[in-house]
Formats: sequence, C-alpha cells, structure tokens
Amino acid sequence: GVDGQSLTTPVEVRLDPRVAVSPADLEEQLAFALGLRQDLVRLAEIVHDLRSVREQVKARAAPLRGVTAAAPLVAAADALAGRCDALEERLHNPKAEVTYDILARPGGAKLYSRLAPLYSWSHDGDGRPTQGMRAVYAELRTELDALAAEWKTILEADVPAFNAKARELFPDPVVLPA
Repeated sequence: GVDGQSLTTPVEVRLDPRVAVSPADLEEQLAFALGLRQDLVRLAEIVHDLRSVREQVKARAAPLRGVTAAAPLVAAADALAGRCDALEERLHNPKAEVTYDILARPGGAKLYSRLAPLYSWSHDGDGRPTQGMRAVYAELRTELDALAAEWKTILEADVPAFNAKARELFPDPVVLPA
C-alpha cells in the first residue's frame, strides 16, 4: 500500500485472443506438464539421495583404507559407491560443465536432459500435447521407473548389506581414547 492505504482492483485473466484453444486442451496440456514436472522432481530427489549415500559410504571407508582387517568393508564401500556412480550417470550427466557437454559426452543426453526439454515444450505450448510428445514421455517414464527401481534395490538391499558387513567386521563401536 501507499501511505498506509491498501488499494484493490479486480483483474480478469483471459486467453491470448490470437490462440484458439479449448479449455479441455489447456487442461490436458497442464496435466501433461505437471506429470513431467513431478518426474523431474523425482529424478532430482533420487540424485540427491544417492549422492548422500555415496558420500556417507566413502566417508565411512576413508579412515579404514590400508587397515588389513577392514579391506572387505573398504571393497564393499567402493562397490556400493560405484553402483551409485553408475546409476547417477544414467540419470543425468554429472560431469557436464557446460550445456554443450550434456549432448557431446559419450552416450549422449541422459534421462534428465531428455525430460527437461519435453517439459519446457509442454508448458510453453498453446494446446494439448502431441502424440509424439506422449510417445516420447511414455518411453522416458518407463526408463525413469526402471532407474527408480534400481535405486530402491540399492537402498533396500545394498545399503543394509553394507551395514551388516560393517557390523560383522566391527561389532563393537570404536571408542577413541580421551
């Protein structure tokens, strides 16, 4: 407000008069874009979580490197971190430093780099998604579901197996002298 006064006025939002799109088509476009956005968020959450697991595993193994009794745990940590690395590289291009790298790196654009433009095209358009957009999204969604299932296996099988190996090799907590 100005000088302690608050002013209001009604506003009416209208469609661009140059675009003839039915409300149903706009609803379909919105639903499609929101589905893509949800999958981009899901992918980003997986990457965030797997980076966290990888860093925890590496941190747990770091002080044990070179300790003969800990060699199996260090090897298990390296294997688990490697699985996280391999999965991350299929979700996006973690080593890309500039946009060009996303397409130029061996293997081409990864899942994120294929989902993101489809999301942009879907919400920037003036109408319902095309059959081609739907077909591409179905393929990308199948790929994301498979990678999410792989992440779930890492979380539900590999991480507990790693923790069990740690407990087996070091059943007593390490207490540092004061």
